[in-house]
This record gives sequence, structure tokens and C-alpha cells, in this order.
Amino acid sequence: MPDTIQAPPIQENTSTQGKGPAPETKNRDSSKPLYRIEKRLKKLKPVQKLRAALLQHQTGRWFTAIVVIPWLLCAFYFTIIASDRYVSETSFLIEKSDSGGGSIEGLSLFGVTPQASNDQRILETFIQSPDMLDYLDENIALKQHYIESADWISRLSPSASQEDFLDFYRTHINVRYNDTNGMLDMEVQGFEPEFTKEVTDLILLKSESFVNEISHNMANEQLKFVRSEVELAGQRLKDFTRRLLNFQNETGLLSVEEQGAALSGIMNELQSELIRNQTELQTLTSYLNENSVQVITLRQRIRALQSQITTEKDKLVDGDATSINDLAARQQELQLDLDLATQAYTSALVALESTRTEASRKLKQLVVVSSPYQAQDAKYPRVAYSLTNLLLILLMIFALARMIRATVYEHRD
Repeated sequence: MPDTIQAPPIQENTSTQGKGPAPETKNRDSSKPLYRIEKRLKKLKPVQKLRAALLQHQTGRWFTAIVVIPWLLCAFYFTIIASDRYVSETSFLIEKSDSGGGSIEGLSLFGVTPQASNDQRILETFIQSPDMLDYLDENIALKQHYIESADWISRLSPSASQEDFLDFYRTHINVRYNDTNGMLDMEVQGFEPEFTKEVTDLILLKSESFVNEISHNMANEQLKFVRSEVELAGQRLKDFTRRLLNFQNETGLLSVEEQGAALSGIMNELQSELIRNQTELQTLTSYLNENSVQVITLRQRIRALQSQITTEKDKLVDGDATSINDLAARQQELQLDLDLATQAYTSALVALESTRTEASRKLKQLVVVSSPYQAQDAKYPRVAYSLTNLLLILLMIFALARMIRATVYEHRD
């Protein structure tokens, strides 16, 4: 009985001693702000449920690892760390200096001509070329800007190669050809607004120099070719003229054709004279003796005429190279070559003048339709757009992981 009577007080003292320090600790910790916040959060049932769903359940842990943590890290980067990227935009096209048309190719009401399209495409390629990159880096230290002005993720690596530098440059410049109006729309990104506009101005300056250089080189090449043709035609004309003069000096005849015509006329006269004398001889022999002086004289005259006719005929048709016919053929050939050379030289002179006019008419120049401006607000990164897309991608990855996991368990069972 005494033991049973004393037991309850012992239990009360024990419970009191065991619970005594708790209120003191509770009062001591409750004065801390973190404890009060934790106590309030524990009272919120949605927070408890969310914590239990994300940390206690296996699916929740997967969702936290695949979606929540990466998205929070990216959100922290985009909102706190990521460097702002400013944009400078401009629009331009290539205009042909056509004095006859007076219209800008890119703004033609009937659409863009194929040649104009080719010009814009060539310029688009040049802007994204290593030559343009070297020009920008040499004048405004573009590589240094990409390395020093951005955060450690967005910047260009200090040990980047020239190929990496070119790829980085191309990702920060966007040149689009507009099929509607034939213009090039360019967007340049940089980490400082003043520097970005300076880059855009230098690109336009170098592009204008490139267009002028290409245009003048093409015109000069055309003129150079036509001038060489004119010189060649002129030299051929001189050669054929010299040949004809040498032929005339060798033969002593200004015109072999005229000389042949003169010989033909002489032969015709001699033939006529021979016929008259032969007729007269027949008349005389009808009533005079063969030994008469008149008959003998007339016979001598006929023989002289026949001999002269044979001589003149040999001059015309003799097989020797000095015959009139052969000389006339050679002179005619030389004259034909001379005439052709003269026509070729005349045509070359006309082509030279036409090419000179066409070259000056087809010179091209860069026309800036929309001048670049200095941005006041950063256009990139687009935080909401990027985080939304990232969330969708992470959710798709999580759904794919769940699907693979469910398939594996199904085949295991």
C-alpha cells in the first residue's frame, strides 16, 4: 500500500522534470524570426502538401530534379546574372545608277529583279564573312567586347579560336533578305548600346565600300577587255594596210583591177584594128599582086598586131605569178582583209563607247533606307519567353522520363 500510494507522486515529478525544460526552450527559440516563420509555414496546409509532394513521394522527387531545380536555376540566371543585350536595327539595299530608269530596284512596283536579288544575297554573305569580322575587330576590338562586357555564360571564351569567334559573331548579327521589297534587314546585338550602334555603322560603311569596289572592278574589267579588243583590231588594220602598200610598191600598180581593165581595153582595140586590116588585106589581094608594096605592108602590120595581141594576152592570163589576173586576185584578197579589219576596228570603237556608257550607267551604290539607332532598352534576353519555353521543354522531358519509367516497370512485372 505505501508503494502504491507513493507511485503517482513519483510519476508526476518525473513528468514534470521531463517536461520542464521544454517550455523554456520553446520560449527561448520562439523569439527567433526564423522559428516563427517556420512555425507559420507549418500551419499552412498547402505548403505542407507541396513539400510532401515534391520531397517525400518518388514522382515528386523526379519532378523536382528534372523540372523545378533546373527551372529555378535558369530563372535565377536570367533575372540576376544574365547580361543585357542591346539591338541596333537598319534596312538597306543596293541601287543601280541607271540614268535611263531612275527607279530603285528594291522598290520597283513590278517586283525585285533577279540581278537585284543576287546583289543583296552577295552583300548578305559578305556581312557574315571572316573579312567583315576582321575589319570590325581591327577597328573597334570586337573580340575584346565579346569577352569583357558579358557575363561568364554569355561571353566569348578568352581562349576561343577564330572559328569560334566567327560563330559567336554570326549568332549576334542577323541579316535577312526581304523578298517583298528586296531590302536587307540587319539586326546587330551587343552588350552596350553605344558599342552596338558603332558596330552597325561600321558594317554599313564597309558594305558601301565593298559594293563600290565590286561595281567599279566589274566596270573596269569590261572596259579593259573592250580596250584590248580595240587595240587588237587596230593592230590588225595596220598590218593589212601595210601588206597592201607593200604589194602596190612591189608591183608598181596602184590598182591591179584598173590595170587589167586598161589592158582589156587595149586588147579590144588591137583586135578591132586586126580585123580591119585583115578585111582590107582581103580586099587588096582581090585585085593586086601578092608582091605589091601595099599588100606586103598590110601583111606586116597584121603580123605586128597579132604579136602585140599575144603579148598583151600573156600579161592577163599567163601562168606566171606576175600575170594581171594573179596580181588582181592577190590584191583583191588583201583588200578584202583590209576591209574586214576596218569593219572590226569600227565595231570595236563603237563597243568601247557603248561599254563606257553602260559601265557608268550600271555603277551601284548602297542606299540606307532605315538608319541605325542607339537602343535605350535591352531587347535580350527575353526572360518571360525563355523561361516559358524552358518550362515546356522540362515538362516534356519529365513526361518522357515518366513514360520510360512506366514502360520499364510494366515489362518488369
